[in-house]
Amino acid sequence: MRSRTLLFTFNLFINSLLCAQGALISDPLPIRNDYGYDLIGRLRDRVLLFRDRYDNFEVQAFDGQMHLSWSKQLEDLDHRGIQVLSVTAGKNDFSVVHKIRRRGRVYLRVHKYDPGANLIDTLTVKDYGEQVFSPPSLHLVRSEDRNCMLVFNDAEPGKLQLTCFRTDKMILLWDKTITLEQSDRYDPDPWEMSLGNDGDLFYVVERNNRRNKLDNHFLSILRINSTGDQVYTVKMGEYSTLETMYQVDNQNKRLTGVGLWGDKLRSRANGVMYISVPFDGGAHTIQYEVFDDKFVSILRQKDVEENTRGISDTDIRDVILRRDGGALLIAERHHEVQRGTVAGRGFMREGTRLVIDYYYDDMFVWAFNPDGKTHWNSVLHKKQYSQDDEGVFSSYFLHRSAGNLHFLFNDEIKYENTCSEYILSPTGAFDRNGLLNTVNQSLRLRFRDAIQLSATETLVPSEFRNKLRLVLIRF
Repeated sequence: MRSRTLLFTFNLFINSLLCAQGALISDPLPIRNDYGYDLIGRLRDRVLLFRDRYDNFEVQAFDGQMHLSWSKQLEDLDHRGIQVLSVTAGKNDFSVVHKIRRRGRVYLRVHKYDPGANLIDTLTVKDYGEQVFSPPSLHLVRSEDRNCMLVFNDAEPGKLQLTCFRTDKMILLWDKTITLEQSDRYDPDPWEMSLGNDGDLFYVVERNNRRNKLDNHFLSILRINSTGDQVYTVKMGEYSTLETMYQVDNQNKRLTGVGLWGDKLRSRANGVMYISVPFDGGAHTIQYEVFDDKFVSILRQKDVEENTRGISDTDIRDVILRRDGGALLIAERHHEVQRGTVAGRGFMREGTRLVIDYYYDDMFVWAFNPDGKTHWNSVLHKKQYSQDDEGVFSSYFLHRSAGNLHFLFNDEIKYENTCSEYILSPTGAFDRNGLLNTVNQSLRLRFRDAIQLSATETLVPSEFRNKLRLVLIRF
């Protein structure tokens, strides 16, 4: 099932919630035969759900107490030959971005609906023509305000078809095709993208990211918009980049990136880095910060030896922009172990099946000042282990309030569980609080698929024995 979210009716206050928090839990809904679902969000006084069923698309609305108000089938969306790419809410409407095949041709289309799920506008964004041997493989990138979208097609080797449009104004901003150059990045996806609210796309490629070529290690950043293209070059340092994440800083008019770097081994990070490139072509900022032994010891909860410096199995999850031009890097330790195989082959033996263990463990947050130097760092401990569930119940959801960041997560991945939150302040101080207890509640919360409805509400799906509930947490 696609990683989408759904909600249904039933109203309950959980007495075990701490910190004056409340929750509403919906009635269970069988989802065995559902293909997918998306939480649209709150429009006017209703929370809307887009449901992708086997033979139709449906929108359902729920009131403030999570009671089902109405359901409506979208007659204008024929289920045949459609792939839904995104369902996104605006201020007073929502849009369904989808790929559709008709008479051998493939189109990218947008349908816009009012809060009552009535069709109010349509837009054919692009005609990909007859693609028999290389059908379009479409992927979507959203801007920070979620009104601007980019769809790219990477079906043809060595080329990217880029189409940028706005769902609030239902207009095409630009459509271009670029040729990809060979990259030395070890990552199977050697490029990264970030989209600004006004339609500026930043396409970032890292060159010569190898130990024997670090003297000529640099970033090539292509800025694409409706008026033209611009190239920025950023000279990198003497370290190998292990992972990066970029985001357009719409307020300060710059591209901001954070990353992990390694000194000797590509499997072990020795520090973090900060990159800032102004839109006007001014001087860029790049700063490398080293993990000291105290930080590594706190994260790994043991003493650091000479041959074990650094951190392994670490992935960047989020980059949070600060108003002053600084940034927060949020990382999580994660790895997977495959068992039940012979010499790495995935076939059955002795009546057993292939088993994959998923580990999602400690997190850390690193705060950068606008000059790239360290402001503070904090370690948030957790231990999560599961089998054969693709880790959907693991990791965390980040709820942003006016003054703090809330990290919501399952303490353990099992049927009867407790859930917790870390509350992180702007200075790096944090508290860990109990959130709720799922004993006898028939809940397994998928925090990774939650959405934030407001500064005080987050909606979390729960899947338990092929039935879905939705938990509305109020802070």
